[in-house]
Amino acid sequence: MSVFDTQGAAVYLTNKTDVAFRPMGLDLFDKLVQVCKAVRAQLEEEQRGLGASKTSILALEVPQGTAVARLLANLTVLTKIETVKALATLSDADRTRHALVEKSLLDFQANDPVKLAQQLTLRAARILAFSQHLGRVETALAPAAVTAVFDARTVLRGKHQEAERLRVATFPDGLLTGTGSPDWKTLWEAARTFSQEQAYTGQTFPHVGDEAQCVLCQQGLDHDATQRLTRFEAFVISTTERELREAKTSFNTLAKAITDLVVQSDSVRDALRELQMENESLADQVETTIAALENRRRQITDVLAANADLPQDFPAPTPAQSEVALLVGQLQERLTALGADTSAEKRRQLTADAQEFRARSLLAKNEHLLLAEIDRKKRAAAYEQAIAETKTAAITKKSGEVTRAVVTKRLKESFQAELHSLSFRHVEVELKEVGGSEGVLYHKLALRRAPGVDLPRVVSEGEQRCLSIAAFFAELSTAEDASGIVFDDPVSSLDYRWREGVARRLVEEAKKRQVIVFTHDIVFLLFLKSFAQEQQVEQLDQHVRQLRAGAGVTSDELPWVAMPIKGKIGYLKKELQDADKHYRDGEQAAYEKDAHYLYGLLREAWERALEEVLLCKIVERYRPSVQTQQIAKIADVTDEDCRQLEAGMSKCSRWLPGHDQAAAARAPVPNPEELKADIDALDNWVKAINKRRN
Repeated sequence: MSVFDTQGAAVYLTNKTDVAFRPMGLDLFDKLVQVCKAVRAQLEEEQRGLGASKTSILALEVPQGTAVARLLANLTVLTKIETVKALATLSDADRTRHALVEKSLLDFQANDPVKLAQQLTLRAARILAFSQHLGRVETALAPAAVTAVFDARTVLRGKHQEAERLRVATFPDGLLTGTGSPDWKTLWEAARTFSQEQAYTGQTFPHVGDEAQCVLCQQGLDHDATQRLTRFEAFVISTTERELREAKTSFNTLAKAITDLVVQSDSVRDALRELQMENESLADQVETTIAALENRRRQITDVLAANADLPQDFPAPTPAQSEVALLVGQLQERLTALGADTSAEKRRQLTADAQEFRARSLLAKNEHLLLAEIDRKKRAAAYEQAIAETKTAAITKKSGEVTRAVVTKRLKESFQAELHSLSFRHVEVELKEVGGSEGVLYHKLALRRAPGVDLPRVVSEGEQRCLSIAAFFAELSTAEDASGIVFDDPVSSLDYRWREGVARRLVEEAKKRQVIVFTHDIVFLLFLKSFAQEQQVEQLDQHVRQLRAGAGVTSDELPWVAMPIKGKIGYLKKELQDADKHYRDGEQAAYEKDAHYLYGLLREAWERALEEVLLCKIVERYRPSVQTQQIAKIADVTDEDCRQLEAGMSKCSRWLPGHDQAAAARAPVPNPEELKADIDALDNWVKAINKRRN
């Protein structure tokens, strides 16, 4: 549905307008533009959702001039993640170096470098001694050392079993219980020492020669005693016994290295205090390690004393000696730096190194922020590229090309044809292209000989309305469908000479589509009805009024002034029914008011009948032309026709509202029957003439 009204008319004259109707397929450009705009809006909304950069605060905290500061300042979508990770990853060596640099800077700030060097020398010596002690303890309690102890105990147990088997085989029954046992062996070795060192110096043990005596009971030795002592010595000096002694010595040595190990002492506690001054975290770690080592030593000692085994999940202590040794090396480096170079250049270098380490430490804590920012920039760049691809300039260009080829020429020709049909020839006006936007090509009305002049300032209001109507119909000609159109008071401000042409054009268009016209202009209405009847176009009348009940009340009949005689007679008969009801209800005043009003309308109806019926519409009010082809029909007018006309109008004039009568001559208002007879007289007069002529 297309609408033409006062506001729409002004648009054609003052604004550039797009082609509202285009052939099937050309709306593809409009749809493409709408899709691009929708996609662009969605992309922009998602882009806004990315938020702002979260690295700005970090950039303020990072020391300037460092590699991290340069990285932050030049962060782009091309920044490699590997570069960020390389700077953010600090190895143990990096952290150690950082600590050394920070302490070296503090050393340079000392008031008395010489005294500081002496303190560092003593501290380094103490911590070095502690480091060596810690190394010995860790080695003694290392899993390999502990395993060696228990392995030696296992070997010893095996040798004891072998020696027991040898003892059983060597000593016959009947000997004292315990013979060959460890206690007996101790007794035997004591006897050996007494014999070789005091009783029989220079003699082998046991001495069993002539007159020899037992070194224990000091009795003479008979043959059996001599054989017994000889067997005892053979048992003691056998390979099995020797291996047993060696295994026992090995086990005792290894076990003693653990059970007698001193882990904690006053010197250790002093060293820990020195360590605390240099590196608190390392000191805490070492203190924990020392406590764990001591606890490990006690557990091993208890297990050995109980001749038991260690649990399967016996944990190994975390070594710390290497960290302490590294700290000793740092102290020595600081001492070297203090003694070798205290220049400003050295300090600047240390400061720069410290700044780099601080910046990298900050980056390590906030690495996720930089990685997120790189991803945000990549996404933002992708959105920017995608948004750029939603621009409609290319669509507008292509739409313009196609529209010019398919629509513009047709539109211009149609506009000129419309002007011609409206007889608008005195001002040269044309449709001109005025660019495009978002896939739409725009046109504007312009003076052909003065395109830069504002058109409304040159033509009259009537000419403006005529041009707007022509432009509207020209645009309508590009539509491929026959949708309805609505005209709201199209002849407002329109000169009289244009009304007939506009009415004819509207009736012609009504042959193709539904045309709805709202108008206050009775002359224009009569033109429409006349042309519709002439061109056999079906018409439907609707009268829109504002009554006491409200506005927008419609009826199928035309307003009185536009009714033909047949309609006027019908209206009079209908209104007579309401007046008759007042009369029958005894409402005399209301009836008389209605009767006077109806007689006034009846006189107007006689006048309309004169034009329309008696004179065959040869001359008609509001119509500029004279229908001379109807003159032959009035040749049948009789004196009776004229007499009835005069009588009817005279009677109506007597009862017209506003005609004052003398008091003596005042007669009663005709009753409803008489009023009906007067209306019927007009109806019969019209029917008689029409019947005679048809």
